[in-house]
Amino acid sequence: MSQKISAFYYIKNNKRRVSVLVISLAMFSIVTYVSMFLLSVTSETFEDILTETSRYIQYIQLDGDDLEYNYSDKQAAPEEVYNEAINKKYGEIKNPLINSKGVKDAFVVQTEYSYVTSLIGNYYVEIPMLNKTDMKIVLNHMGAVLDSGRLPEKAGEIVLDSMLIKNYGYKLGDRLSQNEDVKIVGIINCGFYFGCGLAGQGSIFYNPMICVLTDGTVRDLKDTINKNGVSLENSKFVDLKDGEIKLQDEIISSISSSTNIIFVGIMIVVATLVVIVSISYMRDRRSEWCLYTSIGYSRKAVYFSIIRELVFTFITAFLIAVVVVILLMKILDILLITGLGLQCEYFLSNTLNQILCVYIALFGILQIPVRVEIFKIKTIDAADDDI
Repeated sequence: MSQKISAFYYIKNNKRRVSVLVISLAMFSIVTYVSMFLLSVTSETFEDILTETSRYIQYIQLDGDDLEYNYSDKQAAPEEVYNEAINKKYGEIKNPLINSKGVKDAFVVQTEYSYVTSLIGNYYVEIPMLNKTDMKIVLNHMGAVLDSGRLPEKAGEIVLDSMLIKNYGYKLGDRLSQNEDVKIVGIINCGFYFGCGLAGQGSIFYNPMICVLTDGTVRDLKDTINKNGVSLENSKFVDLKDGEIKLQDEIISSISSSTNIIFVGIMIVVATLVVIVSISYMRDRRSEWCLYTSIGYSRKAVYFSIIRELVFTFITAFLIAVVVVILLMKILDILLITGLGLQCEYFLSNTLNQILCVYIALFGILQIPVRVEIFKIKTIDAADDDI
């Protein structure tokens, strides 16, 4: 007599109980993954701003000590004289940058800002304001293609990428929320949170920055310019290194605490639910297992039939969760994320690993009541003797 008991006999005849356990396990995966997916929208969006954009366009804001000018100099000299001296110093520092490895070009710019608002928090994006010739160089470098409207023709006009437009709800002709003097005249597509425009007439900029175009290989702009003999110890560098640090310290670290709390909370609730459901799943099955042993099946055969039932249940729950999660993410992406000009990542390896680890842990926990019930199995004759 074969000692293998088919797991599908019970599954076929007890669809309701099996379905409850499958749905419980699937809901755990769905709720966990979708929650982490929505939280990841913030980190993915800000990662695009802080690291992806910074691979190709970076900035330097010179400190007063590095400029060799300070507040007392500004007070002592007329404002026009002071600003002219500052811009001249910026120009002197710009030239060594152009000769640095990985740097394609550099410009002294006036900088405007726009904010990107994610599901949690917001972050700013620099918008360089240049002359018309330099603006076209920057647009070409960023791969910008005009989608609607026109390119800036007068001072104070800008173009913004479509993602920035969607995120803030701008439309052509609107004024920049951070500066009412700046008008949006065109929408571009370049795959980055980016925009640029025309500065005022003349070469003197108020609160200038150096805009640096790179080939994607420059990570530490301070180190890059140091190699050309220019020491800027106190200035602010908006480069890839700075972006990576801010992403980790200000975004990921802040979000990770929330994600851990949410994950643990979901795990406790679902684990409790699954244990309760599993008790119901195995309730009143002792007589069934006693019958198997009475007709010649071993306890080992009964045990492995139960294991096969659980394996089928867990795999079915996981596959159902995968399908549902993909559909939900696609719907959320189309209806919410893309419409808000945000970024998302479908494949979250860490979350997937956590879910699989919980599945393994739950599978192991369920062995306890199964083994307890297996050791209580008696043949019908033995059960009658007890009576």
